[in-house]
Amino acid sequence: MKLRSLEAFCAAVEEKSISAAARRIYLSQPSVSEKLIEMEREAQVPLLRRSRSSIELTPEGITIYEQARKILNQVKALELTLHNLRQKDDMKLRFAACVTVGERIMPGWLRRFEGKLPGVMPTVFMGNDLEVVHLVEGGEMPIGIVASDESCDAFESAPILDDELVIVVGCMHPWAQQQISLEDLSTEPFISREKEATVRVMAERTLEERGIPLNVQMELGSTIAVEEIVESGRGFSLLSRADVRRRLEAGTLVEVEGFSIPWSFKLIRHPSATLSFAEQLFCEFLLDGRKLTEARS
Repeated sequence: MKLRSLEAFCAAVEEKSISAAARRIYLSQPSVSEKLIEMEREAQVPLLRRSRSSIELTPEGITIYEQARKILNQVKALELTLHNLRQKDDMKLRFAACVTVGERIMPGWLRRFEGKLPGVMPTVFMGNDLEVVHLVEGGEMPIGIVASDESCDAFESAPILDDELVIVVGCMHPWAQQQISLEDLSTEPFISREKEATVRVMAERTLEERGIPLNVQMELGSTIAVEEIVESGRGFSLLSRADVRRRLEAGTLVEVEGFSIPWSFKLIRHPSATLSFAEQLFCEFLLDGRKLTEARS
């Protein structure tokens, strides 16, 4: 028996009228009558007694109605489950972000975005630019946030936040109270992220172009760990201004003025990536944030 025929049968029984059943399930009266005839033909027993004023069930019809109503209820429950699953998929927000963004900037972005889209379900991977690119390129993450221009070649990309790398030291470090030259950077221990980190690549490349080698004394896989070591008074680092803003404002880190490296964070997306509703809105949110920043500057 066809599902639509069961629906017409139950509607006719419950409305006690073919015309009312037709209105309820958005069919014509002849179509409903035809489906009822098909039901009885397949059942090979009479299911309904018709009169000018009403429709009544036969004993056989009562049995069929009870089963048909259960089937329709189960179908409705299944449709509701599928709808809820689709809604959950629509609320998934999956992306990868470079550590510089992920550890400090991204939590604020997510708090503001959740205010715009309550119920969003974020899943965020944090790593260096190379790891982010691999995840987006392989389709494991639909979008990513990186700092390296070279990372954007194979993707749709757009800048979302301008920033710069600045020299930072602890508040008790001698450099906190004096002017330095670029040559001084070669003599002081450099506390660094790992070799693959974009902040490390950018710092080394820019300074090497000026003939200034860095004296790397420690490599750490976390920007927060780098900040903690530098804050304790050991060596210096080149870090994102956006990332160290709170420590600079608190005075636990001090910016050594006179040298910085401009860069910007970019949103990347593989051209063939399919975004959920939440992911589409998040991209718009990040790009709108860029526009607001530009309007204020």
